[in-house]
Amino acid sequence: MNVRGVSRPTMALGFGALVLSLATLLGLPTPLQTVAALIVLVLLPGQALTRLMRVTDLGLGALLVLALGLAALTAVSTAMFYLAVWSWQACVITMGAITILACIARARQEATS
Repeated sequence: MNVRGVSRPTMALGFGALVLSLATLLGLPTPLQTVAALIVLVLLPGQALTRLMRVTDLGLGALLVLALGLAALTAVSTAMFYLAVWSWQACVITMGAITILACIARARQEATS
């Protein structure tokens, strides 16, 4: 199903990143905050970046979600550490932004296909 050429999974992924990033920053009970942070920091960016590759194999897709999510988190955390600006809040915001930007790139791919 498409809305103006953008698929619902792409829209849901971007919206989910925005909502969960804000929920993580505003403070949830600790167990929920841990789950939300894991989703925002690893799974959502990994899924958004994997969707840019149009992987059809389910196993490879699942592996790429984890690998790309962890790679992006490592790159962001390392860059923030070396720039002396690391904080978990900045990391959540950055990973949410990466997810949203990857969703925008995927939406552009979908619009031209």
